Amino acid sequence: MHARLPAVRVSAWLGQKVDGVLDLDDPASRANVLASVAAVMKQGFDGVHYNFEPIGDGDTEFLDLLERTRQHTRLLSTSTPQIEPYPGMRLAARAVLAHDKYWSPGYFGQVAARVDQVAVMTYDSATPAQSLYGGYVARQAGLALDLVPDGTALLIGAPAYHDHGVEWADAAESVAMAAEGARLALSDHGRRERFGLALYVDFAATEEDWKEYMTRWR
Repeated sequence: MHARLPAVRVSAWLGQKVDGVLDLDDPASRANVLASVAAVMKQGFDGVHYNFEPIGDGDTEFLDLLERTRQHTRLLSTSTPQIEPYPGMRLAARAVLAHDKYWSPGYFGQVAARVDQVAVMTYDSATPAQSLYGGYVARQAGLALDLVPDGTALLIGAPAYHDHGVEWADAAESVAMAAEGARLALSDHGRRERFGLALYVDFAATEEDWKEYMTRWR
């Protein structure tokens, strides 16, 4: 990648489930993650992208990991859950799911202040129609635009996969609608550097997903 596309920064995607698989509350586990980051950087990567799920709202151990990761990498990126759309929704969703689906705006801002790039996972929204999903992405992107510092890259996740588990979710969520929602939010907020659409995930993306990305996001 460095030889063929020298202007592109290449990050290693490091992730794991943290609900019984990886315990980030354990200092030894965080030390192991940092050792992995150091090893990855020696391979020539420009940075690392964390994808630990689910991270609960207010998790101070995750903030500690982000701060300590700075010792090992030039570029630090992380995926984030969705931001609480309206007050009270985080607690309601947590009661149903037994973990946080949303982060509070305050905690999202703390994470964004510690990284160079955030990717908001604006999918698995449970919205039943395309128009509702597009509006939901616009809401998420608008909240993130208010919270992410200007010098930090903000990516809006777009669902390039088709196995939500329920038929209506597959029909409602699409790359095209994610692009429309992100564009609408950007129009409301004005020009923003370092703002983009991130496909999840490339190996599941169909030709139609890539077509929607190329035609609806530019």
